[in-house]
Amino acid sequence: MWRVTTTEVSSAREEALDSTQGWLIVGLGICILTMIWGAVFTFTVYADRLAATFSLSSLQVSSVFSITTAFFLMGGGLFGVFATRFSLRPVLAMVGIGLAIATALLQIVNSYIGVVVAFALLGTAGGTAFTIVVSLAPQWFDVYQGLATSITMTGIGLGPLVLPFVWLWLFNQINLRPAFAVVIGVTALLVFVSSLVYHRPPRGSQNSTTVDAAWIRARISDSRFLSTAIGFALTFSWYYVLSAHLVGILTANGIDSQIAATGLSIIGGVSVFTRIGGGVIGDRVGQRETFVTSVVLASLCAFVFPFAHSNLLVYIVLFGFGIALGPLASLWSPIVLTRFGSENATATVGLMNIAVAGSAFLAPLIVSALHRVTDESIFPFVVLGAIVGLGAALFYWGTNSASSDED
Repeated sequence: MWRVTTTEVSSAREEALDSTQGWLIVGLGICILTMIWGAVFTFTVYADRLAATFSLSSLQVSSVFSITTAFFLMGGGLFGVFATRFSLRPVLAMVGIGLAIATALLQIVNSYIGVVVAFALLGTAGGTAFTIVVSLAPQWFDVYQGLATSITMTGIGLGPLVLPFVWLWLFNQINLRPAFAVVIGVTALLVFVSSLVYHRPPRGSQNSTTVDAAWIRARISDSRFLSTAIGFALTFSWYYVLSAHLVGILTANGIDSQIAATGLSIIGGVSVFTRIGGGVIGDRVGQRETFVTSVVLASLCAFVFPFAHSNLLVYIVLFGFGIALGPLASLWSPIVLTRFGSENATATVGLMNIAVAGSAFLAPLIVSALHRVTDESIFPFVVLGAIVGLGAALFYWGTNSASSDED
């Protein structure tokens, strides 16, 4: 009986991989990531309106973004770890409820604490959905894993590309509170729809490792995994700095405010194409090599960014960031799951996101603090560029497949 059951499960898994169901999950994943990433990481577009609506200081507004991103990655990562024990459908349903509650809170609160609570809930719910989408899509593919993952991740580029224009259009019609109700309401609806169809593919084996304290200890005690997680957190730190301060930095450098407001759209739009291109190149020359090359480009752009005082140079740097973002955002998941195993993928991705929470919270604050101390933007971005480069080295060392024989 055991042999028959194992054969049937293996056959079901083979039929499920690269199937229509997998591409449906990819399509819904694009929509979810577009709305979630666009709602959270276009913060610089609506930061001034948030300050005006709730009478917040610039420091309070900056802290709201840092807290939101920290909860997005830390809270979403923790829920991703625990979600491994449960069916994905009820977890996603709870995410949709969390998004609805966050929207409702933002309509009724009037204090800084109330805003923090609403955005923390938004970050936690959005981060949980992000963890599930990022970890689930690669599990449904074998032959087309790189392509499917890259296409799914285009949502991260489409969010900053589309949502700034959506925000600006909404703000011309209504104020901040109902605008958020529209955007987050649509996001919650997409999550509820996804909860009806999202599930893990049949396992290839009946034997699986339970995600418990021992599993977590084994992961975090693995020096290669720690190097990978910390490295990835550092490689993405520039993105969180730009998400929080891009408009302010560019306008301070004498760039027109309209051009500055479309900066994230430029980065996101370019990255949509380089995600797919990065997946194709990665399959040909190596995913790790393509990933690290994109990180090095991001590091160089960070060094050049504070010197961008003309529209032409700004466009060049923003295009460079967009080219780098594509492979950086799309290839890390298959690289990590290939190196450390796709079993319990949601938990593994969750731990990665917890590591990123540190850089997402600290990087914007550190750059802002260095800017206040030095009263210029060159030194903070030199430090940021060096940190991103260090992250590339740590990630490359940690994901070295040859290390599995050494450790």
